[in-house]
Amino acid sequence: MSSYDSKSAQLRGASTSTSSSEASESGPINIEIRGQRLTIRSDRDPAFVQQLANHIDRTFEELQSAAPSAPYNKLLMLASMTVAEELFETRQELHEIRDQLEETTESMFDLLDQVEQT
Repeated sequence: MSSYDSKSAQLRGASTSTSSSEASESGPINIEIRGQRLTIRSDRDPAFVQQLANHIDRTFEELQSAAPSAPYNKLLMLASMTVAEELFETRQELHEIRDQLEETTESMFDLLDQVEQT
């Protein structure tokens, strides 16, 4: 997924994009975060890209409510850090769940082995 400000991309004469060799790139997706319009090119479903933008927008709005006089760029960085924190916490939880699943599976196999031996 890549983003570019459509006005600056027109001035440069090119857009930036990345695409997966497995999926074709979709058309431009227009999103808005706190009044800033962006055009996103992605091989992802446009509804998914819009959900991402909505999440960033809500996060930004929450931060802006807590610090209404904070500059836009600082709030955007804080929103990015907040979303990255959510990602890292979720990855950690997933890792812990996988570990628990492996332990439970191993215990179940051990119990099955004990049952078979009796």
